[in-house]
Amino acid sequence: MDADGNVLTKPAQRTVAAFAETHASTKALAALKAKGDKATPAERRELFLAELKLGLIKAADIQARADAVALTDADKALVAGKMVDAEIAEAMAAARTAGPEKTAEALVAIHKSGRKPSADVAPTYWIQLLNHAAKHKDGALADEAYAALESKLGKEKNAQRAFDGWKKLRDDAHAR
Repeated sequence: MDADGNVLTKPAQRTVAAFAETHASTKALAALKAKGDKATPAERRELFLAELKLGLIKAADIQARADAVALTDADKALVAGKMVDAEIAEAMAAARTAGPEKTAEALVAIHKSGRKPSADVAPTYWIQLLNHAAKHKDGALADEAYAALESKLGKEKNAQRAFDGWKKLRDDAHAR
């Protein structure tokens, strides 16, 4: 939270390291915001990237904000990934009204379009893809989703039980 009580972000994970990293990021963000109109172009870029990484920019505003600052190729790739993340978040938010099958279809369409989410995308995206792959016997998609989950959560002790179920889904996707 900032001094006015606005929630800036939530830690990506519930670990001491994640809380410390989030604290440092939001502290730097507050310092950059305090500069206001006196910020240099480099500081405006840094502010944009910090807000983008913390998920503080509305999906509809990402591209316009990106166009207003000079970005490196790596920054542009991050922007593209975050735009995909926003699209994924919209599909997931609509899950209650759309239902699980329509949500999975929307996520698969995003995935098959070739646009890649950022590394920050929620594991639920990959879990949805894995469930869809198992149901529709898509072994390649299951392998990719499982590998992404393994990369993102493989070292977390709390996720180990979930991996048993995810392995079964991956195996089911390959079963004919």
